[in-house]
This record gives sequence, C-alpha cells and structure tokens, in this order.
Amino acid sequence: MTRTAVVTGGAGGLGRAFVRELRAAGYDVVPVDVTGTEQRLDVTDLDACRELAEEIRPAVWVNNAGITGASDLLDQTDEYVERLVRVNLLGVINGTRAALPWMLSAGTGRILNVASLSGWAPTPHLAVYSATKHGVRAFTVATAAELRKTPVRVQCLLPDGIRTPMVHVEDPRHLMSFTGKRLLEPGEVAAAGMSMLRSRRRVVASVPRSRSATVPFLGLWPRISFPLIPMIERQARRRQARAAGESR
Repeated sequence: MTRTAVVTGGAGGLGRAFVRELRAAGYDVVPVDVTGTEQRLDVTDLDACRELAEEIRPAVWVNNAGITGASDLLDQTDEYVERLVRVNLLGVINGTRAALPWMLSAGTGRILNVASLSGWAPTPHLAVYSATKHGVRAFTVATAAELRKTPVRVQCLLPDGIRTPMVHVEDPRHLMSFTGKRLLEPGEVAAAGMSMLRSRRRVVASVPRSRSATVPFLGLWPRISFPLIPMIERQARRRQARAAGESR
C-alpha cells in the first residue's frame, strides 16, 4: 500500500530536501506551495488545506511552509507582521487540523511541524518570527498531549539557521541566523526530521542537538541572557562575514 506525504513549502530549499528524503523512504510525496509546485496550496486557507487532506489522505504531513521575519520590530509593516503570523503559525495549525481527522480514522499518521531554534529563545531582530516559532512549539506539545492515547503523533523540529534562499549572507538583518558555528544544510535538517518521524517518543528536537540545552536556557533566564546579547551578536557578525566571503 502506497503511503502519501504532504510537504508544505515544498518549493523551498528545506521543502525540497524533505521531498527527497520522504521519496527515498518510499512515500508518494505531494509538495505544495504558493508557487513553484505542481499543486498549489496557501496554508493560510483552512478550507484549501482540508480539501487537499481529503484528496490525499496523508500518512505524513510536514508543516514546513514559513517566511522569514529578519528585521527589527518597528521596521516591519503591519501587513508583513500579519502575514508572518498567518503563514508561520496559523499555517501550521491549519495543516494539522486538516490532516488529523484522516489520520485518526486511518489509525495511523505523523505530523511534523518545522519551527526554529528561535522557538526556544526569544530572539532580538526576529521578535515576531520568534513568537510564531514559540507558538508552533507550544501548539505541537499541547496537541501531542491531547493525542497521547491515539496512534497519531505530532512532533516539532527546531533547526538552527539553514543555508537556503531565505537566509541572505550579506544582509545584516539576517544576523541572528549566524549564531551557530555554521549554517545547516537543508539535507541534514530533513534527515533529522525523518529521524523524528521514525521515533515513537520524541516530541521536540533541536538541530543540531549540541544547542538543545544552551538555547532553551537563554530563553528561560532573560536576566542572564540579556547581558550576553552583545557578545552573541559580535560572534554572529564574524560568522556572517565569513559566510559572505565564502559565497563570493
């Protein structure tokens, strides 16, 4: 029996990596996006998500669609702030609500929600984006708790900055994507997501795992983390400059 998987944001760098990994695992994959995929889907449209789920009846649904919010809070337009929230958070909620009824009726299913390390620690210069990723993590954990006695699992992946077109190495607004030692490759993030999908226990996972303790700590203790921000930003500037030099 063919298992079907949906990947939202399927035209992007990470989306394409998820498509490759899922196909290699034997899934019939349907990548969807607002542009660049054979099948179009706007994740902010709940009815459209439900229609797709009814048509596909997915065994796996990867809520990967998202947009960046790299700039200071007051530099963002009202329209862009609203779109950030609608795509990054409401899109995940819509996809989950659309897929769940079919998975529950089938007695099996996996939903993977892609967040960000910014979903652990509130991130300056990414305030609204960070808020949406916190929301994705909280939504995932709460939904997983509701479904704990069912065969359907909902999980959340929180990767560091990824080398995709969404991250511009020469744009100072993207500084906080470079707080890690290096940008992650889409393939390694998708592989980590596949590892989660195969796991029966893990609800949330950071990529890389080495940051799974320090980043949440910074979010829990702002009185300690705030004085560290200038040092973190200096390190990020050096890493971004190095990445920009390597890209030329």
